[in-house]
Amino acid sequence: MPQCPRRTLLGSIGTTMTIALAGNAVSATDTAAQSGDDAESESVDSLLEYLPASAHSDSLMARVIDFERRRKANEPYQPRPTTGRLRIDAESISKQATIYTTGDGYSSPLTVLTGDFDLESEGETRETDGGVEYERYETDEMVAAVTDTVAVLAEDTETIADSLAANAGEAERLLDADPLLEEAFDLFEGEHAGYNVQIGNDYQPPNASDEVSVKYIAQALTVLDPDTIEMNNAIAFEDASNVTDELVESLKGELSYMATTGDPTVEVDGSLVTVTVERDLAAERKVREHDSPGHLRPERDVDLDDDVLEIEIGRGDPTPIEDLTLEVGGEEYDRDIWADGHGTLEEGDTIVIDMDDVEPNLSIRLRHDHELGGSSSGTTILSHFQFEYDYDVDAGTLTVEYADEFPLDGEQVSIVVYDERPAYRPREDGPEPRTTVQPWSGTMSTGDEATVEDIRPGDTVLVCWDGTTHQDSIGHFRARPPGAVDFDYDFESETLSATLRFEDESERPADEYELLIDDEPADTQWADEAETVSSGATIEVDDVEVGANVTVVWGEDDVRVGGTHPRPRVQLEFDEDEGTIEHVGGDSVPASELTLHVRGAGESTEIDLDEEIDGEFAEGDTVSVDADEIGYATLRYGDVRSIGYVHPSRD
Repeated sequence: MPQCPRRTLLGSIGTTMTIALAGNAVSATDTAAQSGDDAESESVDSLLEYLPASAHSDSLMARVIDFERRRKANEPYQPRPTTGRLRIDAESISKQATIYTTGDGYSSPLTVLTGDFDLESEGETRETDGGVEYERYETDEMVAAVTDTVAVLAEDTETIADSLAANAGEAERLLDADPLLEEAFDLFEGEHAGYNVQIGNDYQPPNASDEVSVKYIAQALTVLDPDTIEMNNAIAFEDASNVTDELVESLKGELSYMATTGDPTVEVDGSLVTVTVERDLAAERKVREHDSPGHLRPERDVDLDDDVLEIEIGRGDPTPIEDLTLEVGGEEYDRDIWADGHGTLEEGDTIVIDMDDVEPNLSIRLRHDHELGGSSSGTTILSHFQFEYDYDVDAGTLTVEYADEFPLDGEQVSIVVYDERPAYRPREDGPEPRTTVQPWSGTMSTGDEATVEDIRPGDTVLVCWDGTTHQDSIGHFRARPPGAVDFDYDFESETLSATLRFEDESERPADEYELLIDDEPADTQWADEAETVSSGATIEVDDVEVGANVTVVWGEDDVRVGGTHPRPRVQLEFDEDEGTIEHVGGDSVPASELTLHVRGAGESTEIDLDEEIDGEFAEGDTVSVDADEIGYATLRYGDVRSIGYVHPSRD
């Protein structure tokens, strides 16, 4: 199961620091602790020269990392470089510098990489005003400039230009623009393998009775050997009076949920607090390799006459009971009851809950505390009951019938109506119920009914136990417009047909239904053909482009009946012996609209299928390919990015 570190000094100083700890934390190493090759390698400090002052904000983190040094540590999860959608081998990246903004929103406006860039395609050659030549690449999420020595990834072209100008000395650099950043980056001396610096007031120390101001936070890691990383963490406060004995102890305590080789040491110099500790990577690997007990499997048939409810552990290595906690309904449960005499817990074991504590929609969660924090696995008991729903769209009434045998307490059961589908987890800005009724009392039995008025198509109706949210629901109904719609599309003529389908032989007014193409009324509507429609009523629309957004709506509120995106699907297969890619299933489509994009080792080939095939590309047709060590191929239809894909090594 997933294992999540508890809040630590590194993880509690905002989202960006959590990310740093989770896999991209940086390293700061003393030259003496490294090999001779490391001492001769270029310092990551040079990457700071690419960070422009224009990227500054009042709340940000600047981070540098030396992957060559960091890879010497045998960590459970190795940090990976940020390459966006550039096809760069992660192992070829040697160093990285990144800026993160951490204020109202989280973003990464700039990343600089060094390494061996062997891109699969050529970019657009450009030159800065200062004469720096680079290859420009662009995707939906970023712009990249690649020179002989670095790759600069940014959110826009202006940031790229500022970065290259800052390195050339033609624009102000970030560290020159902010003395705090410069002070923080100078805090730990030596040839650093990496560094994190954060400025802003996003962090509050643990257990601080009053709000305190923090000037900056700096972090550094030193790879001492494959099993040990030294961590240096510094917090500079605005006022030395904030640094109390209680604060120092709490900072040390924040590191207690880490696998370490000893206790952390603390140095206090006025308003600067430095905490140093050594990570025990061997212990971390042991924890990561341990499968915590989980995948809880309660009995399917709950018999209230039983003394206990048994819950089977579906997976997990033997784990001491004292390291485990069971929560029932969000509260810690008595270990003397649930452990049922076990000294350890593992896959196949059974734990129990007293049947008197069992009720509908009861959450249970098993937690495991360990050196890296904790992990958990949970489920919900009796979360779904059988109800039958009879909806009269014209009368706007919904009859709800209880169709289960479990004796529910009717006073705990509500019927809740939402105008829109509520999220599973309630949000402050989420929708409120339009209607809430409690129609039952006493013990509910099979056949008990209740009718709710003013139910409109598009409404979500929940049957809830002791609440009104989606998490409280034990039954669910979606009020839908009458009928459904089937679509058929001819790719050669680009003609779309839409057919209404009803479960009975009823007729509806034709003007209740409207066909939209890309949110605009289609040229042909059912009301153009007849005043009423019944099951099988069909209309055809010409000149509907592939990939268009097609929707059928009902009524004055345009409630969605159904929709489609006419887009062909083709199954492809690669024959290595013949050197061909074959159409083995799916739609037959005009070859004149198709392009096959073949990626090989260091090359990319585009094949226009109308030069290979006359008419339609149909099942059984093949295309010869001439690319060494083919990696994959995609089939594109006009502007539609991919309608078929083949990966030879996975066939």
